[in-house]
This record gives sequence, C-alpha cells and structure tokens, in this order.
Amino acid sequence: MGFLRCVLSEWPFLRIRLLRTRLGVWLVLLLGVVWRLERSAVARDPLAAVLLVASGGATLCVAYLAGARADRTALGLALLHPRFPAAVTIGRWLAATSGAAIVVLVAAIHASVGIALAGLVTAATMSAWTLALAWWGGNVLVGAWLIWLALAGGASPEAVLARPHPGAGRYAVAWALELLPALWRYRGLAFGEPGAAAHAAVLIAFGLTAARTRAARAGPGQP
Repeated sequence: MGFLRCVLSEWPFLRIRLLRTRLGVWLVLLLGVVWRLERSAVARDPLAAVLLVASGGATLCVAYLAGARADRTALGLALLHPRFPAAVTIGRWLAATSGAAIVVLVAAIHASVGIALAGLVTAATMSAWTLALAWWGGNVLVGAWLIWLALAGGASPEAVLARPHPGAGRYAVAWALELLPALWRYRGLAFGEPGAAAHAAVLIAFGLTAARTRAARAGPGQP
C-alpha cells in the first residue's frame, strides 16, 4: 500500500502543471498545428497525425513534469522521506502518459480504435524514454529529443538510405531510427504488429529502469 500511495501521489503534478504553467497551452497549440498540417496535406494520414501528437505531447508533459532543474532538485528532497524511487518514477511516468493521452484521444476522436491504441502506446513509450532523458540530462536533452522527432522521427531507415551512396551520417541516422523510439515503427501498433509492440515494451522498460536508477541516485543538492 505504501508503494501504491507513493505512485498515486505523483499524479497531482499533472493537474498542477496543466493549470498553473503553459503546459496546457502548448498541448493545445500542438493539437492545432498537427490538425492544420493534416488538413492541408495532399494525402491525409490520421495515423501519422495521432502518432505525432502522442510523441510531442508526451515530450512536452515530461519537460514540464520532470525536466526542469527545480524538479530534479525536488526529486532528491522528496526521497529524504520514506518513498520508493521506483514508485516516484512510475508515478511521474503515468502522470506524463495521462497528459499525453488526453491530446491523443482528442486527436483520434474520428479515427479507428486501432489508431487510438497506437497513439496511447506511443505516448507511454515516449513518456518513459523522455523521462529518462529528463532526469539524466534535464530539459536540454528533452529539447534535443523534441527537435529530433520534428526532423527525423517520422522517417524510416529505408527512406534515409534511399539515396545512392549514403554517407556515414545517413547510416548513423538510420541506426538511430532502428534503435530509438520512432513513429515509423509504431505505425505497426495500429495493425497489431508484434514487432512494434515488443519494441515499445522494451523501450518502456529501459526508460523506466534508467529513470529509476537516476532517481535512486538523487540526493539533496544533486540536480
């Protein structure tokens, strides 16, 4: 029961940040921009739009819930009390995933159930991965990850290597797209592809483990 109470105590952070910071505004802007891009596209792709909202929403939620220097300092102070690092990690991950899930469900309101589920799993995966980035490197890494998603997150390794004689840079990008969370892979979640589900599960476990390790090492004065 103590572990569960510790997990649940992290969820109110989402409501506080939605109401008292610009997180809610950024999530609405994200929805509006993706909706506009999807409406103006020659070939509409609701799955791509939902996955983009899921990844961007999860990254923004983690940035506001865990990435600031004050949040990472407060993490060490919180662990002075009888709290479990794993419970704090899971609670903050669930809070970020819940925030992203709100915008995913709004974006997928006219889409199929499969697309909505793909968006929710993508949000959970991106939240776990970005939480690890936030607690190890702060919002500098979270911002870099958001830029990566905007520039290359939707591309596939095959598309990156499609040009004749790709250089080392393109091979590096292709390998990153194979290993890291990527929107092209999570499209398969909407169609029940086991490889996409397995990749998401591995990344969730890895992200939460890395974040929990950083939480366990946190202490007063250690950002």
